[in-house]
Amino acid sequence: MRAINHALTGAIIGLTIDVPVIALPAAFVSHYVLDAIPHHGSAIKNEDNLRSKNFTLSLYLDALLCGLVVLILAIVQPKNWFQAAVCAFLAALPDMFSFGRYWAARKHKAYKPNQYSQFASKIQWFERPIGGVVEMAWLIGATIIFVALLG
Repeated sequence: MRAINHALTGAIIGLTIDVPVIALPAAFVSHYVLDAIPHHGSAIKNEDNLRSKNFTLSLYLDALLCGLVVLILAIVQPKNWFQAAVCAFLAALPDMFSFGRYWAARKHKAYKPNQYSQFASKIQWFERPIGGVVEMAWLIGATIIFVALLG
């Protein structure tokens, strides 16, 4: 699932759950719940996809959109806004654990999957181009809920 979907989901959790000791872990765990839902994956071989300009561009776009979520929270400052920003970060954080795989592909080096990457790939059992429909629906729904919670 795209980082923006993770971040929006985390922000929604942070805005709706008043108890940080529940909201923060729930946001982190939400990452894996979303990754278990069918979502977009490239039809291109993994290493070639990770080296592609489109993939790199999508990473920058995701980072920009995630930053925008946090900026909106900071400007509007709804109840629990700081917690929501932290939850947005925690919900997207597990994708950063895959940086080594991305870096190895970019450097044309072999990547030896560790236990975490094996775990994450098993959760993401359905990554295909058609999964983009699910991601877009999630993005639209989460955006509507996020905006409604702002105020």
